Amino acid sequence: MKHPFYKTIKGRFLLISAAIMLVVGIGTSTLAYIMFSQNLKDSQIHAAETSLQILKNLIDSDVQDLITLSRQTRTNSKLLDFISTDRDSTSYNTITRNASEWLNEQCLSNNARQYIDRVVIANMDRTDFLQVVPTGYSVGKPMVQLIQELPYYEELMGLPDYSFHIGVQEDPFLTKSVRMLPVIQPIYSSFGNTVVGFSYMQISFELFRTPLAQYSRQTQMPVYLRISDSIWEISGNAVIPLSRRDLPGEKSEENSDYSASPDSDIQVRSVRSDGKEYTYVTIALDSRDCSISIPLPGNARYQQSMGYLAILFLILLCVLVIGGILLLSLNRVVTRPVALLQERIDAVARENFAPDPSVEWDNELGDIGRNVNRMASDIQTLMEQKIQFETQKKDYEYQVLQSQINPHFLYNTLNSIKWMATIQQAPGIAEMTTALAHLLKSIAKGTTTMVTLEDEILLLNEYFTIQKYRYGGAVTLEYQIDEEVLLKARILRFTLQPLVENAIFHGIEPKGQSGRIQVHVYLDGTDDLRIDVTDDGVGMDEEAIVRVLSGESGEKTHFFRQIGIGTVNQRIRYSFGMEYGLSITSVPGQYTTMSVHLPYEIA
Repeated sequence: MKHPFYKTIKGRFLLISAAIMLVVGIGTSTLAYIMFSQNLKDSQIHAAETSLQILKNLIDSDVQDLITLSRQTRTNSKLLDFISTDRDSTSYNTITRNASEWLNEQCLSNNARQYIDRVVIANMDRTDFLQVVPTGYSVGKPMVQLIQELPYYEELMGLPDYSFHIGVQEDPFLTKSVRMLPVIQPIYSSFGNTVVGFSYMQISFELFRTPLAQYSRQTQMPVYLRISDSIWEISGNAVIPLSRRDLPGEKSEENSDYSASPDSDIQVRSVRSDGKEYTYVTIALDSRDCSISIPLPGNARYQQSMGYLAILFLILLCVLVIGGILLLSLNRVVTRPVALLQERIDAVARENFAPDPSVEWDNELGDIGRNVNRMASDIQTLMEQKIQFETQKKDYEYQVLQSQINPHFLYNTLNSIKWMATIQQAPGIAEMTTALAHLLKSIAKGTTTMVTLEDEILLLNEYFTIQKYRYGGAVTLEYQIDEEVLLKARILRFTLQPLVENAIFHGIEPKGQSGRIQVHVYLDGTDDLRIDVTDDGVGMDEEAIVRVLSGESGEKTHFFRQIGIGTVNQRIRYSFGMEYGLSITSVPGQYTTMSVHLPYEIA
C-alpha cells in the first residue's frame, strides 16, 4: 500500500528542520561564548600574573635584605670577637660595645628594618648576648636559655641555610599574640667548622601581610598566602588561618594544574566544586615552601553567562513557536496512532499480553505496533519462566532453612553421650553436648541464607566435634586457608556440612579404616572463591558423580532430612548463576574432592 508522503516524509522533514535550527543556534551561541570566555579568562590570568609578580618582587626583595643581614651576623669579625672573648677579659667591654654598635647600625640601615622584630647574637655556652629589638620590647630576659629551649631550635640550627618550613610561629618572648617567622643559624669559629654561637632573627609576619593587605583592599579580593603547611587568607585588614580543605574546590576530585608558560613559576589551577568553577593563580616566592595565590574574579564571567543564557532562551522560544506550528500541522497525522500505541502499552503494563492487530498499520508506526505485540508475547513467556525459576529457588531455600534435624542423628548423638557417660568419665561429654547445643542454636537463629565463611566453619567444627567422638577419633578434619581475609567471604549457610558428612559416611566409613578430610580455601585464577573438600575414602566413578550432582542418587544427609549434594549444587547455581556450583573429581579407592565454586564477595 502506498502511503501519502505526509505520513512519514513530512514528519521527518519538519523534525529535521527544527533540529537543525536548534543545533545551529545553540552551536553558534556556544562557540561564541566559549571563545569570549576563554579570552576573558586569559586576560584575567595575565592581569593576576602581573600583580603577583609585583607582590613577589616586593616581598622577595625585603626577605633577601633580611636574610643578607642574618648571614652577615654569622661572619662579621666584630661579632665573632664578642662571641669568642671571655667576659673576664679586659677588652670585653670595648669589644661588646663595638659589636653592639655594628649590629644596631646594620639593623637601622637595612631596607626591611621595619620587619625586624628581634635580633639576638650569643655564645652557646654563655648567658650574655647582643640584642636589637624595637622600642617597648623587653630586653631583661635570659634570651640564650629561652632561645635554646625553643622546640624548633635544634632543627633550624641543623639546616645549611634559612628556611620557613616550620611555618608562622607566635613570639615566645611576649605575653600578647604576635605572629613571626624565626630564622636561627649557627655561627662558626674563625679557624674551623666549630659552632661557637648562634644568630637568632624574628621576622615580622607583617612582611607578608602589609603588601598583600594593600592589594586586597585595592582589588576587593582575598589573597591566599601559603607558608609551609599553613594557609592564610588576607582580606583587607583581616588575616584568617585556613586549612587546605577550607579553600573552595579543595574537596573536588575534578581539577587541573598547568603552568602559564613552560619556564614560569606561576601556576594556574581550575577546580570545580558544588557546580561552580574556581580558578587560582599561584606564584612561588624565592623562600622555599612559600607562595601567593589570587582567585580570579567571577563577576565578569557571571555576566557573560547570563548573556549566553538569554540568547539560549531566545533560541528556545523561537523553536517552541515553530514547534507549535508543526504540532498543529501534525496533530491529525501522528497524534491518533501514537495514542493507540500508548493505550496498547498501558494494556501490556496491566498484564494484558494478548496481541492487538489494530495497531499494526502499514507504516513506521505500524512497525512499532508489531514490535509492541511481539514484546508483550516475549514478556509473557519470560514471566512464566521467571515464576518457574523462583519457585524452584524458593523450594531449595526452604529445604535448608526449614529442614528439621534427622531424629536418627539426635538418637545416635544422645546414645554416644550416654555411652561416654557410662564407659568413661571424660570431659568429652561436655564438649559433645556443647557442640550439639551450638548446632541447634545455629539452625534456629533466623532465616539468613548468607553467612561468612568463618561462621560456616564454626558450625562445621561443632558438627565434626560430635562425629569425632562418635568414631572414636578415627576421622580427622584439617583446614588449609591460603589467606585470613578469605574467612570474611560470603557463603550460603549449610554448604560445607553436607559435603563433610558425605565424605564421612560415603567416603571414609565404607573403607573400614581411619580417614582424613581436608578443607582447602583459596582464590582461583579468576579471583573466584574455591573450597575443596577432599577425603581419602573409597572414591566414586564418573556415573556416581553425575548422579550425586544431579540429585538423582537419592542420598540425603543424616543431619538434614532434605539436603543432599545435589541440593547444595542447585542452591549455589540459583543464587549466583549457572557458572558457579559444585564439581567432583575422584579416583576410586584413593580419594574424592568436592570443589565449591563461588563468587568472591567480602561481607
